[in-house]
Amino acid sequence: MMATMSQTHSCIQIFFKIVLKDVIAKSKLEAKMSVTNTNPAKATDTEGGIPEQAVFYVHRSLLASLSAELDKHVNNDMKEGTQGVMELSEVDGATMTAFLQWAYKDDYTTENPKAASALLGHTKIYVLADRFNTVPLKDLAYNKITALLADLGMVAATDDVEAVMNAVSYAFGNLPFSSFSSSSITAPTERLLKYFAQYTSWALDVFRAKAEFCSLLEHSPDFAKALVTNSRSAASPPWISAIIESGTGGNGTVNVSAVSVDKTHPLSRVCTNSGCNYSGVMYIKCPGCSKMDHEVGYSIQINGNTLGILGEDRVSGSRTSYTYKCKWCQVSNTFNSGVWGHHNWLYCRKCGVSGATAPMQFING
Repeated sequence: MMATMSQTHSCIQIFFKIVLKDVIAKSKLEAKMSVTNTNPAKATDTEGGIPEQAVFYVHRSLLASLSAELDKHVNNDMKEGTQGVMELSEVDGATMTAFLQWAYKDDYTTENPKAASALLGHTKIYVLADRFNTVPLKDLAYNKITALLADLGMVAATDDVEAVMNAVSYAFGNLPFSSFSSSSITAPTERLLKYFAQYTSWALDVFRAKAEFCSLLEHSPDFAKALVTNSRSAASPPWISAIIESGTGGNGTVNVSAVSVDKTHPLSRVCTNSGCNYSGVMYIKCPGCSKMDHEVGYSIQINGNTLGILGEDRVSGSRTSYTYKCKWCQVSNTFNSGVWGHHNWLYCRKCGVSGATAPMQFING
């Protein structure tokens, strides 16, 4: 008996046991509901009928070294420390497997790593890393999430949209959000929540028609607040939008025309494409999201009276050095003789050629 007790004590000193409470509860529920399962204890270990998939072992010293928070769980005078057992809720087997894989190998793998379905797994790992303040694992999971979303771009397939929404929903349900006051709406300070909010806002045209998105808005005030902080303002005031949509200005006539007479406008150019020679404000394409802005430089007029100029708040500077803030992705880029050239991202309103194909010239005078 003494030898057995000594061996048990030695085992506790070397290994630490992690038990997943949710997996146990799920196993018991499935066994209870299954009418065909005549031996529900078959897939369990020998300690009280606990399912094998709910029990994990890790070297005690390794677990304690991963973070100060985990060291407190491992080395204490309470049940965890003395018996070498930690019970966790809200963690599934796949997440714990990835956690321990990282603990031993400094990396982890997921099924279908290039598919949108992997996002939820990465997000669960990120949440677990946040829970125990394992910063290197948190950084790793964040980098995997952002790299995968960058590869996926704007998702369109129904399964991909659902996968993204599942990951976003899990993050907003399990990560801390910044405070909210009656006088202002604050953006999330947690970086993954902020990144998810920015991505969802950018791809809003895809998500807004999905039931999963509407459900998340309804049940997660934090997500709704984050989305508001990342939403862009309307391109034009409602009275101008109404005029554009109706095609009339009340009893007058609407006239939408380019402000081609403004030679000092940052986007004013002369198209050098053969047979074109258009002179005026050009279209501009965002280098980030590759969307074309056709509104910049247009004036809205009724019976000769100018009501406003579209996109004037998105372009600033001079013709040789100007900054454009994209109306869709909200990213600002400066165009000059450097990375983004004066003309390369401009497109002629008349013939459609780009400044990179047919170099444009500045308007004289």
